[in-house]
Amino acid sequence: MSQLSASLIVVSDIHLSHSDDDRAQKFLPLLARIERGQVDSLVLLGDIFDFCLGSHPYFQEKFATIGHALEKVAASGTRVIYLEGNHEFRLKDLPWKGIEVVPGGTVFIPLKNGQIVQAAHGDMIYSHRRYKTFRWAVKSALVTGVARLFPGTFLDHLTRKTSEVSRSADEYRPIYHDKILNAVDGWMESQKHTAEYGIFGHFHVPYAEPRRDLKEGAILSVDSWDKPNALVFKDDGIFRCW
Repeated sequence: MSQLSASLIVVSDIHLSHSDDDRAQKFLPLLARIERGQVDSLVLLGDIFDFCLGSHPYFQEKFATIGHALEKVAASGTRVIYLEGNHEFRLKDLPWKGIEVVPGGTVFIPLKNGQIVQAAHGDMIYSHRRYKTFRWAVKSALVTGVARLFPGTFLDHLTRKTSEVSRSADEYRPIYHDKILNAVDGWMESQKHTAEYGIFGHFHVPYAEPRRDLKEGAILSVDSWDKPNALVFKDDGIFRCW
């Protein structure tokens, strides 16, 4: 199995339904390559799972294989950062060692060449106020605490059906590219740290745009795993690994 050598690898929007589905069978070998290689940082940019309530024993067991693989990556010396997406809840309660879980917001990753990458899931960069209110409500301690009282199989079934209904409308849901990229520009400029690269997911669109302020770097996004891929930062450039 070939190894990977990179300063940073970013994956997003894999939407695993369980630990041995078709996408997991592609994701786990990628993690094994990272573990055996030389990778400074691995960033999971959200929605790695189609639904996961990290405080619920059912989901802890359901995704244990993925957690074990990530622990092995972290133990190999790679920094593993996991930003929650809008399909994930209370991931800090997962019993995974060595994984830095970030419930939301923006993280900054320094590269060994001195440049900085800022990353976020993407849904809060460009979204309607009603969506932000809804996201805050469903991720609240009250709602996630009540959800933990339900059987895991019930939550699994409910969220799977909800996802199916949502995805059935995807082809009719417009993507406003200019508005998204303008919002990303604002996100880049609003941070206290100065970063050359801004990376986000969520929209399932593989953006690769020069910065509109003409500064060094770029705006990048990770495509969904409808086309399994990772964004790889190496010494000689940035690549999409399909």
